[in-house]
Parts: sequence; structure tokens; C-alpha cells
Amino acid sequence: MVELANTMLWFVRKGEQDLNKTLTIKIWERDFTLPIEYDCYEGEDITEEQIEALKTFASHKNWIEASKGEVEAFCRDQVLEDEENQKKDNIFSYIKPDYIFVKRDEKNARVAIMCKYRYEPEHGLAIVFMADGEITVGIQDIIL
Repeated sequence: MVELANTMLWFVRKGEQDLNKTLTIKIWERDFTLPIEYDCYEGEDITEEQIEALKTFASHKNWIEASKGEVEAFCRDQVLEDEENQKKDNIFSYIKPDYIFVKRDEKNARVAIMCKYRYEPEHGLAIVFMADGEITVGIQDIIL
């Protein structure tokens, strides 16, 4: 259930960046409507590569499901050490999807689900999806 809000109008008028554009997406069996942020210089239009990267990401729902294991593995040690977290089995007790980030990169199309992360509140967590389906998890610096 991935749906781009105002998709056609948005792609036709891509030069007009509207901060209210969102992606409605199911992440690990929960529905989220997340804002989309593009990596663009001031005054720069969204690139065709960014549009294609987002379309590719939106069409591969299975990538999001596959990422859950990667996120759990990345967080495992911190979650197990947290004596205050009584809901260790609930991934959303330490991860909160915040927005979708589309990197500006002509050669390596990447889209990330940027998350608030209980154990790194200053840096957050990024779940990065490459155009070939490769998934990388780390603090947000891995894509910013």
C-alpha cells in the first residue's frame, strides 16, 4: 500500500517544491504518511534521477519488509542493554519513521526512511535503499 500523494501534479510541476508532499506507506505492518525531503541545493529543481529513485522505492514494498531484520540487527545490542524499555519486541519502541529522504546523486539512486532513534536522538537512524534493492542501516550521516 504505497501511494504518492498528488503524484501526477507533483511530477508535472517538479520545480515547485511543496513541503506538504507526502508518501503514504506501510512500514512493518503500520501505516505512515511521511513528508518527502529532497537533497537539493537552494533554487535547484528536483532531478529526474530523484523522481525515478522515489518511484522505484515506492514500487518495491518488499524492500521495506526486508529492512526490518536489518534494523533489528543494527539495534540489537542497544535494545538488549536498555533496562527501561519494556517493549523490546516492538520495533516502534525505539524507532519512529520521521520522513523520506531522496538523495541527490546521478549515479547511485538512494532513498532513505529517516527515523527518530531512541538510542541516538541527536543523529537519528537511516534505512537506506539503493536502486538494486541493497539495504543499509546506520545513523543518518550515512546518507546526509
